[in-house]
Amino acid sequence: MTPTAAAPAAAPAPAAPAPPRADRPRFTLCGDPRAEMAIARDLASIAASTEELLGPRLCGLLLIGGYARGEGGVVERAGELGPFNDYDLVAVLRGRAAGRHERARLRDLGHAWTQRLGVDVDLLPLSEADLPRLPPTLFWLDAALGGVRVVMGPSALAGRLPRLSPRRVSLDECGRLLMNRATGLALSNLEPSAGNEDRIARHGHKAAFACGDVRLLACGRYRPSHVEKLAELERLEDCPAVGADLVAAYRDAVAFRTRPDRWRPPGGDVAAWYARLRALVARWHLDHEAWRTGAPADPRAYAAFRGRLFRDLPDVRPGAAPLAALRAAATGAAPLLPYVGHPRERLARVAVALAYAPDEPASRAAAERLLGVPAGATDAVLRERLRALVQRGG
Repeated sequence: MTPTAAAPAAAPAPAAPAPPRADRPRFTLCGDPRAEMAIARDLASIAASTEELLGPRLCGLLLIGGYARGEGGVVERAGELGPFNDYDLVAVLRGRAAGRHERARLRDLGHAWTQRLGVDVDLLPLSEADLPRLPPTLFWLDAALGGVRVVMGPSALAGRLPRLSPRRVSLDECGRLLMNRATGLALSNLEPSAGNEDRIARHGHKAAFACGDVRLLACGRYRPSHVEKLAELERLEDCPAVGADLVAAYRDAVAFRTRPDRWRPPGGDVAAWYARLRALVARWHLDHEAWRTGAPADPRAYAAFRGRLFRDLPDVRPGAAPLAALRAAATGAAPLLPYVGHPRERLARVAVALAYAPDEPASRAAAERLLGVPAGATDAVLRERLRALVQRGG
């Protein structure tokens, strides 16, 4: 870590933010003033250290995601309420796009804040010129639908983001979201079971959210917030692709997001709850992908599927898959063979195999081949290789 990136520990604390006002949008679902002030204080401190790092290059800082929408979660730690979700921040730069050195410094700064706050802090650099040209992804769709807030800089900055509508977002984004959530489940499965309850609860609920969200996007009923999405799913409960189980799981995920530290599954057995939810998510995920791509609705067969899963993602240029696969192989993140195309294609298959059938020998063997590890590899080895692949294919 560079000396500048260590600034959070040494920088003087900024003035305490003013107490939340009734006319000011809140950050959290619960709306507790203690949590609101803690999050405002975190964001003010991150903004101050980002400005110190970048100086006049920094035009502004944007908050993206749950806290920007006012539906972030909070937990109690050592008697104080604080954030539960990640802080996803965009550092808008004047002039040229960020170079490798600048990106590395922001990455180090985010890591320093992650260590200090106990939640992931991601700082994405974008030039002012890039703002109107952002790709039509789910990430930027959520921002366009209200999931953005100016932390520092001119208030008009958020208005420079593109005005995306759900119809502009490729259904490949549904597959990408499901892949990312399956990756979280797979990593949870590969962690030691002792003390892993918080992790599996978090990833289980995020997977339930994803399964509901992709159905709403596919049928043109996508909404800005989880609360509004739940209302849409409740209206669609009798549809075959939705059903009562998905609505109940989505409702439970909203309750979890409000105060994760107070959530308990029915009967209090997290392992039993997770086993049931994982089986449901597997069906919802694979049924959706069978409809979208024609892939098999079985984890092992999905891992061996030879067809394309992602054809239209805006961040993958035509013809770029072979080069991306070669780079992943050169860095040791993934083998070149069996060749399945872009590393994202490989990650989607591995994630399904290890998320939904981690103890099935044929499914595990398929994941081992795709990750390029010896047969019978330990969970720790699979976890390490999966994390490396995420850096190339996520």
